[in-house]
Amino acid sequence: MNQEQLKDLIQKGESEVIEFKGSLKLHNSIGEAISAFSNSKGGIILIGLADSGTIKGVDLGKDTLEKLANSIKHHTDPSIYPSISTEIIDGKDLIMIKVEESSEKPVFYRNRAYKRVGKSTHKLNSSGI
Repeated sequence: MNQEQLKDLIQKGESEVIEFKGSLKLHNSIGEAISAFSNSKGGIILIGLADSGTIKGVDLGKDTLEKLANSIKHHTDPSIYPSISTEIIDGKDLIMIKVEESSEKPVFYRNRAYKRVGKSTHKLNSSGI
């Protein structure tokens, strides 16, 4: 995805298939969104953005992406292996996680399943709602 496409995506805001997260410290919220996208149509999580779309950026260490990928794999069931990349917008680093719809559902994050409804992530109950 080039910078213009990414800026357009950010400008459109959060949706059924786009989620913004301010930082990696929101790892449980990121995992819940991965479960939700896996159980729905798939989607993209952009880390380093405020809910308003303001670009905050993230601090990237040498092992940041590897640790993120390992955490996702270990805490999802069945294990999810999303595409994770870094993007630079206005000189600030963002992390982009592309999640595909899973063929094996439900996908759990920390023993709970989630689903995307509009702009929000909801925990599934026993009837699947």
